[in-house]
Amino acid sequence: MAWISQFVRYLGVFNDPQLHPETISDLPPFALRQTLEALLRTGWMKTFEYDAEDAWVDYVRVDLRRGRSKLRLEWDQDSGGTVEAPRAVLDELRVLDPWMQMRPAH
Repeated sequence: MAWISQFVRYLGVFNDPQLHPETISDLPPFALRQTLEALLRTGWMKTFEYDAEDAWVDYVRVDLRRGRSKLRLEWDQDSGGTVEAPRAVLDELRVLDPWMQMRPAH
């Protein structure tokens, strides 16, 4: 019976909005590069980086990890830059504050 309560707790994690990926969008490429550099200085590690000829020209994707937290930074010319992570991780990213304050309200 103990496994039932553990299973229920495990399923409860899926309903926690703080743990589901969310996206910050409309970031310029220079904001992503500065964000990446700041995150690497604060202990985030690259787990993937798109490195074809058009990297940082037509497209970029970098996946980062710190402990159990994960981030995905992505940019292309059509859709702009995004940072995707669970809300709890995004809330901790003070490095994005200048870009968030510059964005017009939708």
